[in-house]
Amino acid sequence: MRFIVFGLGIFLSLSVQSQPELQAWLLNTDGATGQYWNGNNLVQMQDECDVQLVQYSNDFVYVHAFGIPRYPTAPFPDGNPSQATAQDYLFQIPRNPVEGSTGGTATGLGHTGVLINGVVIFNAQDAFSYNNQGVWHQNGGFFENDGFDCAKGHPAMGQYHHHQVPTAFDDSFAPTSDVCEDYPSGALFTIDMEAHSPLIGYAFDGYPIYGPYGYANADGTGGLARIATSWQLRDIAVRQTLPDGTQLAPNQYGPDVGEMVTPPIPPGASPIAAVLGAYIEDHEYVEGSGHLDQFNGRFAVTPEYPEGTYAYYATVDENHNGQYPYFFPAYRGVVETDNFGGGQGPGGGGGTNVTIDEEVETWTGEVNGIAVATGINADFYAYPNPVRDQVRFAGHLPEVMAVFDALGRCVAQWPRHELAHGVSLDGWPAGTYCCKDLASGKHTLLMVHP
Repeated sequence: MRFIVFGLGIFLSLSVQSQPELQAWLLNTDGATGQYWNGNNLVQMQDECDVQLVQYSNDFVYVHAFGIPRYPTAPFPDGNPSQATAQDYLFQIPRNPVEGSTGGTATGLGHTGVLINGVVIFNAQDAFSYNNQGVWHQNGGFFENDGFDCAKGHPAMGQYHHHQVPTAFDDSFAPTSDVCEDYPSGALFTIDMEAHSPLIGYAFDGYPIYGPYGYANADGTGGLARIATSWQLRDIAVRQTLPDGTQLAPNQYGPDVGEMVTPPIPPGASPIAAVLGAYIEDHEYVEGSGHLDQFNGRFAVTPEYPEGTYAYYATVDENHNGQYPYFFPAYRGVVETDNFGGGQGPGGGGGTNVTIDEEVETWTGEVNGIAVATGINADFYAYPNPVRDQVRFAGHLPEVMAVFDALGRCVAQWPRHELAHGVSLDGWPAGTYCCKDLASGKHTLLMVHP
C-alpha cells in the first residue's frame, strides 16, 4: 500500500483542523455489524454498527446511525429479554453552541446525547420512584447496575443506551459487576490516568462530552487529573427533606438510608438496601467542591479544542466506577429539541423529529482523499489529529504500532504503553502517515502539521 504525502499547509485548511464535531464520529467504513452474547457464543447481527452517515451545513451536523455499537452487547443479568436493535436515528448537533438560560434545561427520560459511535446516552434516572410518588427518583446507576452488560449498557425496548461512562466494568479498580468475566466487551474506550480522556460524544446543545480525565487546570496546565464532579452525597440518614431544603410531608418521606426496599423491576426482584446515593435526591450540588459546575461541565482547553470549549465530562469515582450525575443533569446550552422523540422536549421517546431542510454536504472522513476522521478502519485513533508536537492514541490499542511514511517505509514502531502516554513528533516532516496494528492489519491515518 502506498500513501501520498501532502503538505498539510496546502491541503488542510484551518477550518478542517478545528472541526472535531465532524472528525470525531466513528464512521462505519468496513460494513461491520454489531454482535451480542448468546450463551457462550458471540452472534453476529445483521445491522451495521457505528455511524452510517454524517452530513453538515454551516450551523449543524446531522448524524445518521442505527444505535448499534461495535463492541459486544448482552447478556443483561437482570433478565431483560430485549436486545439492541436498529433505531434509524437522525440527530442534529449545533456546530456553534449557544449558552442557555442561567438554570439550564433539565434532562428527562430518553436520550440526552449521542456518543461518537452513534449509541445514545440517558441521564441518571430509571423512570421509577419510591412508592411511585415522583419525589424520590431511583438512580439508574444503582438500581439498574445488575442489568448492564459488560460495557455498562442495556436496551429499553431495543434502544441500547448508556447511563454512565461507556467503559467496561472490569476497567475499574473495584468492579461493581462480574459480568465481564464470562461475557467480555471492549466498550467505547478504556480509562488512562496518564492521558487526557478522548472526546466521546456530543450533547444535544452542541457541547462535547469527554471521558473522566482532563487537564487539572482549565487553561490546559497542571498536568492531568480525574475531573471531579461538584455533585456530592448529602449528609442524611433519613429522607425527609429535598436537596433545596424543602420539608416533605410524612406521606412523601423516602426510605431511611439503608432500609430494605423492593425495586419495581424486574418482576420478583429481591429487596436491596437503599444506601445513600440510591436516589437522585440523595445528591446536592456543592459549588467549588470539584472541577465542574452544576451541569457537570466547565470551559476548558482540550486536545481537540486548543483554544478552549465548554464541555461535559463523564465522571467517575476513585475506583473508576461511574459517579453521579454520570454525564449531565441539565443542559447548559440551547437544546435542539427535534432530537427528542415526539418533539415534546427532553425524554420525549425513542426516535427523533429531525428533518434536513437545508443544503448539506456529506462528511466522508477525508479531505482531498486523505482520511482525517478518528476511526477510519481501526479500533483505535490518534488525537489531536492533525497534530504538530505530540500525539496520543485511544481505543483498543495494539501491542505494537508501526508507522509508515508515504513511500511505505517503516519510520517508527511504538509499543502500547507509549501510545496512550504520548509520543513526541519533534522533527517529523509534515505529511500523512499510516499507523498500523501489526497483528490485525488495521490502521488509522495520522496528519502531522508543518
